[in-house]
Amino acid sequence: MLDRLLLGIAGLSLVLMLFIFFSDESHLSAKSHARQKSAEAHREMPVSLNNTAYADHQELKSADVDVALDRYFDEIKKNPEKGEEDLRLVDELVPDEGLIQGVAAPAPKEVESAAAEKKAEKAEAKPTVLKKGPKVVIHNHAVKSGESVWRLAQKYGVSVQTIVNANKIKEKTVILPGDTLRIPDRSGIFHKTAKKETLAEIAKKYKVSSDAIKKANGITTAALPAGKEVFLPGAKPLPEIQYIKQKVFAWPIKANHRLTSGFGWRVHPITGNKAFHTGLDIGAAMRTPIHAAADGVVAFSGDGGSYGNMVILRHKNGLFTVYGHASKLLVKKGKYVKRGQKIALVGSTGASTGAHLHFEVKSTEKHVNPGLALKKTERVAVKRRNA
Repeated sequence: MLDRLLLGIAGLSLVLMLFIFFSDESHLSAKSHARQKSAEAHREMPVSLNNTAYADHQELKSADVDVALDRYFDEIKKNPEKGEEDLRLVDELVPDEGLIQGVAAPAPKEVESAAAEKKAEKAEAKPTVLKKGPKVVIHNHAVKSGESVWRLAQKYGVSVQTIVNANKIKEKTVILPGDTLRIPDRSGIFHKTAKKETLAEIAKKYKVSSDAIKKANGITTAALPAGKEVFLPGAKPLPEIQYIKQKVFAWPIKANHRLTSGFGWRVHPITGNKAFHTGLDIGAAMRTPIHAAADGVVAFSGDGGSYGNMVILRHKNGLFTVYGHASKLLVKKGKYVKRGQKIALVGSTGASTGAHLHFEVKSTEKHVNPGLALKKTERVAVKRRNA
């Protein structure tokens, strides 16, 4: 009797579990709901420019531009390797830290061996004391067999950077018997003065006192001639890369120009109907040079229908710039262009009432307000001059 009762309870529990399972199917569609929600969020996400979202970007269509871009992406799909080749947008100014091209990492034993050798070199190296005065003295050293930059730095009691800088070589440069190296009697670096550069500016840049520089070089005046080599005691080389702020996009016309029509709703000058203007009209004289607003790849260069002669550039931030109504095009599709490079000449081709540049900034789906885009700044890495 008890067995039958237990079997009955077990059967009833199984029925209840099946009922609950099939009446609540949310678990079956959880993934699809998540995907749908993610897709909706993606569609609703506004266009951003340098991490700033703008409410007045417009989700509009410019048929001629979109057709040109569709063709561009179709070709990249057919030849992906060509597309990658064209899009050379990786900033080469910032190398990967610690990565040395073509040099394999040493094995543990090799590391130990190198450390032991370095230790032995340090023990063997006998410091050569140069008589120091207020003014720096440069010793010309004739390299002997078995000597290295590191060993000479230990011998003369200066930093490796001092020898590297004084001789314009690299730290890993192999020096050979018979080479002659300049070795100052103290650590520091040499600096070649630029035009109109003052002693105070040099001292501030390298964080060295002006008096120390004067004493080390026997300088008695503040004025320095351009191209003079001065020794900066205790200074270290400046990083080759410095970061500066610059506009994300530069104005495409540098000569005299005027804004003849802004971004937004207006009465179309040809049709007379109210229409949304997707860019800026910049009035300028016929054949005025048009410049690339930023580094990029030419996605289109040719007849843009109502845009006349048109160039479209694709940029590393995922945006495109459009240049319409040109009288002449100076770049071909697939070519890489630099910021400020001439890409076309102002004209009045296509649906135009006079000489001007129609300039747009857009993503693949929305038009960005060029007025906002031209004001936005970004932090970029550049090679330092006179480092």
